[in-house]
Amino acid sequence: MKCLILGAGGIGSFLVAEVCRLIEIEQIDPNTELFVADNDMVEMAQVKYQNFTFEDAGLNKAQALAKRFKLVSITAIKDRIKSEKQLKGYDLIVLCVDNDPTRELVIKYCFSKNVDFLDLRSSGRIVSAFPKLEKASDNLKFIDSDDAVCYSCQDRNNLLVGRIDEGNKIVALIGVQMLLNKLRGLNNKVINLAI
Repeated sequence: MKCLILGAGGIGSFLVAEVCRLIEIEQIDPNTELFVADNDMVEMAQVKYQNFTFEDAGLNKAQALAKRFKLVSITAIKDRIKSEKQLKGYDLIVLCVDNDPTRELVIKYCFSKNVDFLDLRSSGRIVSAFPKLEKASDNLKFIDSDDAVCYSCQDRNNLLVGRIDEGNKIVALIGVQMLLNKLRGLNNKVINLAI
């Protein structure tokens, strides 16, 4: 299986770590090819709530994760995903992105090419996880096509006063279980939680 994890920040960095652990203990096929795409650099302030160390600061996020989890083959993609051409060849795409235009691109592509995906989101203590639903419109109704803002996995007001929420880690683990369910032939359901 070729799996693209799109976004290696607050959600993706924890998801990658857990997927690698499950590959190492053979709960996920060791022949799984992992690709992690993120064009952002690790920032010092993000180390508080993303799965990076201070030594990773200044490195590309996808490359930092590939370097850390050497026992699993991870291909780091430093480019921003902007076109369908960049999505070709994957069996599963896991969205851990912070913006709706990328979500919309991936969802439309996956429905047109019959590729499976998971869409993981977090904003502070609010988490959502969406499997590929019956029709594209079912997934697209959760997207604001005109909203080009990039959002943090943390609640903005909490960050301003120095508080960190754990919703990003929770939705990463939900995503891992949804991935396991998919691999085991089980159905996934939409998850929306305010914790």
